[in-house]
Amino acid sequence: MPFAKPSRREFLYAGLAGGLGLTMGDLLKLRAAEAGAENPLIAKADSLIHIYLPGGAAAQELWDPKPLAPSEYRGPLSTVDTSIPGIKFSQYLKNTAKIADKLTVVRSMTHGEAAHERGTHNMFTGYRPSPALSYPSFGSVVSHELGSRNQLPPYVCVPNVPNEFAGTGYLSTAFGPFALGSEPSSDAFKVRDLSLPTSVSPERFDRRRSILDTVDSHFRYLEQSDSLKAMDSFYEAAYAMISSPSAREAFNLAAEPAKIRDTYGRHIAGQRML
Repeated sequence: MPFAKPSRREFLYAGLAGGLGLTMGDLLKLRAAEAGAENPLIAKADSLIHIYLPGGAAAQELWDPKPLAPSEYRGPLSTVDTSIPGIKFSQYLKNTAKIADKLTVVRSMTHGEAAHERGTHNMFTGYRPSPALSYPSFGSVVSHELGSRNQLPPYVCVPNVPNEFAGTGYLSTAFGPFALGSEPSSDAFKVRDLSLPTSVSPERFDRRRSILDTVDSHFRYLEQSDSLKAMDSFYEAAYAMISSPSAREAFNLAAEPAKIRDTYGRHIAGQRML
């Protein structure tokens, strides 16, 4: 493969940006040229939490028990009444059963794939696997269509990207997930690259960013390309996250009351969901 000689601007970017501590390439690769662009789409929900439980409990042991079926089909668990007359949940969903009238449980959702891997692809992308096309996950589609909000990444994976189907597919890697890179249940939990390196003070960071802006403005009109425009958007988004107290606070699990953390459970699953 031929090697493209880097431009003067790209060379200076590599040197200066590295000194800024902006090491978010694999986390954000942020929003490319489309970042921050206004979009007329209006979301019906403020946010979506997708809990992926590979190898988890079967539907008849959670939301869709079959109390009248033979034991070999319904399993060993009993049921509890919910706040909706005639609707029952598994015996282990007692608290959830109390708020069943506030939930929508889609018991008819399924896919036609016999293999777990193909079924996972179907549920993460909405499509059956194709040898001709790599489909984006719904998280990347949301990232592409709605963009960032309040200086936070639109698509976050806790703690890491769960599988190969949770990526961007044929979309730009700029719309990939922001993976925390750290386990929330750990006492040492810290979101990767969300804070400055210890050797770079906020004042030093701002000075170096000012130098980068000066170099950028000099070359902006000399060299026009989509990749360089995307680079501009990436650095702006990365800077916004690093310098935003609200962005850091969004991932500050220690700020949650102890009672809330205990309710979720002081274990891997509970703290990830919190």
